[in-house]
Amino acid sequence: MKGLVVALLIASACAGPAEPTSRIPKKPNNELVVGDFERHPPAGTSAFRFGADGTYTVSKTKDEMERTPHVSEGVFQVEGDKLTFTAARGECANAKVGTYKVVLSKIGIRVVEKLEDACEWRSRLAGQTLWRIK
Repeated sequence: MKGLVVALLIASACAGPAEPTSRIPKKPNNELVVGDFERHPPAGTSAFRFGADGTYTVSKTKDEMERTPHVSEGVFQVEGDKLTFTAARGECANAKVGTYKVVLSKIGIRVVEKLEDACEWRSRLAGQTLWRIK
């Protein structure tokens, strides 16, 4: 009897951890990007608003989000882990398009690296996190 109990204990230990029975799926990136985000000092204090209609605005701080003119305005597109800005007004309007590799989550947007962008101002986002404003 003791041998059977020991064998069962060894078998259950070797089986490894059980897989979770339910997992909450992550929202798609095109939904996670919608909302207001900000950079925290010392990286900066700018605030970003990504709209469900595909537009974005950038202000100096989250308190200035409703004031115009904005630092930058335009449209954005999310495809997988790539976020593309197309500036219409303000900073980067001359450079227009910039593409970045990002990781989106419910807490923010991690800008992993710049893939292509001629705008020096926007290029400083690489390696930074835009934290979701609650």
